[in-house]
Amino acid sequence: MPDSDTSKKKISVSIAIIVGVVLFYMGVLYLADKFTGSLNLAHFLNSKKTMDNHRKELMEKIQRDFHFKNVNAEEYVKEVEQIITMEKKRNLGEWVSFKSFTPNISGAYITTNDYGMRSRFNLREMVQRARSNRREGIRNVIILGGSVAFGYGAVNDKQTISSILNDILREDKYEVFNLAQGGFTSFMDLFSLSTIGLYLEPDIIIVMEGYADTYHLLYDSKGGELAWGLFSQSDEKFNSQFAFSFHYQNLDAILRLGTHKNRQVILALQPLSGFENNSTIENEKIKKMWPFYPRIREIMRLAAENNNAEFLDLSVIFKDEKKSSVNFFDKAHLTGTGQKKVAMIFAEAIKSIGAKRSQHADYFQLRRESIQSILMEDFFGKYKTVEDY
Repeated sequence: MPDSDTSKKKISVSIAIIVGVVLFYMGVLYLADKFTGSLNLAHFLNSKKTMDNHRKELMEKIQRDFHFKNVNAEEYVKEVEQIITMEKKRNLGEWVSFKSFTPNISGAYITTNDYGMRSRFNLREMVQRARSNRREGIRNVIILGGSVAFGYGAVNDKQTISSILNDILREDKYEVFNLAQGGFTSFMDLFSLSTIGLYLEPDIIIVMEGYADTYHLLYDSKGGELAWGLFSQSDEKFNSQFAFSFHYQNLDAILRLGTHKNRQVILALQPLSGFENNSTIENEKIKKMWPFYPRIREIMRLAAENNNAEFLDLSVIFKDEKKSSVNFFDKAHLTGTGQKKVAMIFAEAIKSIGAKRSQHADYFQLRRESIQSILMEDFFGKYKTVEDY
């Protein structure tokens, strides 16, 4: 009997421990959901939960998209998870970060360069190619934007908007460089253009956006997520007037930079599932944005008109299709079919613009010579230090 009582006590203790562990774990998960980003453990658990949910949703998207019928879904999902992981992002200094898709991914389906851009050329090679193109009369085209412009949803690198556009325009002596990054808003497009894009001496700049900026109008920033750039911690982010004004200001700055020195800019509003089309893909997740999208459209149209840029309303391009769902990988990203249609519209717009080879001087060469002259000059004796006083 004593042995029996001891065994029962051990079993009771074991059960109590298990229940305690389960309750503790559930409590931590609750904290993870409630205080995302504020606790290291909570952040870790929430990130794991997010990735698990993302993996499940991504697999569902792949299984319903006929473009992926010959694709190894598990390998594709692994590559996508590589580009979205937060473990290997690239930082630029202490005051600003370049954290989006992961650099140096070389998979069967997805390739990113040393800055996370969808390119087999690293940034230095891109600059060298752009310089060479200018000398050889080849026009440089750069694409700015978020994950849609990046090509998320395409089966592989070749089926992205930028790659298809590059193939279409090659005979007309253009080369397309894709600078888009996942989650980029107009704020980050401006950053990307001013710090990287202009260094490629583009003749034509495509800015394809709308979704990310609209998203940040609707949802509060959590933890360290970017909402409105420098204003992400400001209470004014809840003010529609402020938010739309900030979006317009970003676009205006992009277009002012872009249209300088005979460059030409195409500002394109990206499509959404169910908005101006009959796509039923993930409508419950997107319909909250539909009332905001006409305003975003008009903000973009106004910015283009005020800066002599071309405005393309891509939200209406599937309007007359009987089964427009074929174009959407999910609520905002495009399938291979959708990306090809967008690329063809961009190609038509570029050709209709009739962009002439810029006649201004070779600013790369002038810049290099000027900087070299400064570096060679001897400034000794032309300034004073404390020792001279």
